[in-house]
Amino acid sequence: MTAKLKIRRLAGLAGLFGALLFFCGDMLFYGHFGAGAGFHEGMQRVVREASLARLFTGGLLGSPAACLCIIGFWHVGQNIVPRSPLLGRVVFYTLAAMMVVGSAVHALWVPRGLAFRYEGAIGVPAELLASLRRYWEIAYYVAAVPAYIGAALLLFVVIFRKSIYPRWTVLANFGLLSLLEPLGSQVPAPLGAILVGGFTNLSIAVFFLVSVLSTWNATEV
Repeated sequence: MTAKLKIRRLAGLAGLFGALLFFCGDMLFYGHFGAGAGFHEGMQRVVREASLARLFTGGLLGSPAACLCIIGFWHVGQNIVPRSPLLGRVVFYTLAAMMVVGSAVHALWVPRGLAFRYEGAIGVPAELLASLRRYWEIAYYVAAVPAYIGAALLLFVVIFRKSIYPRWTVLANFGLLSLLEPLGSQVPAPLGAILVGGFTNLSIAVFFLVSVLSTWNATEV
C-alpha cells in the first residue's frame, strides 16, 4: 500500500468522523427519543429544558467537525482528480465552502435555540428573538448554495465516469439522500425523532462511508 493511498483513506475516515461529530452536536441541541412525526414538539421541549452547557457544547462541536469534513472532502476530490483534475479541485473547494458556512450555521443554532427558550419571557423583546431566528435561517440558506452545487457536481462526475467512483455510489450522494428526509417523519418511536433531527449529517456520514469503502483499494491515485 502506497503512502498516498493510506493518506487518502485516512482523510476519508476523518470526513466520516466529522459528520458523526456534527450529528453528536445535533443531538446535544435537541436529541430525544420519540416518533419522527413529533420531532418538532420534542425539540422545543428539549431546548427549553436542556442545560446551557449542553447547548453551548453542541454549538462548539461545529468547528472541529467542519475541519474533519473538509479533510474528508479532500479525499473526495482526490478520487476525482486522476480523471478530471479541474473538476476534482472545483468539487473540493465547493464542498469545503459548504463546511465553512455549515460550521457557522451549527454555532448559530445556539442563539436560535435560546430564541426558542426565551420566547414569551417577560422583558425579552420579541423582535430580538425573531431576528436571531432569521439570522440563522439566512446562514442556512447561504450554506445550501455550495451544498447543492457540490451534490450536483458529484452526480455528474460519478454518472459520467469522471472519477474513480463506481457508478452505483451515486445512490449515496448526500443530495439524493436528502430527498428521503420527509420519510423520517414516518419512523415510529424511539428512533424517529433522532433520525429526523440528524438526517442531514447522517446522510453525509453515509456518503463518506460509501466513499471510503468503494475506493479503499483504488489504483488510480
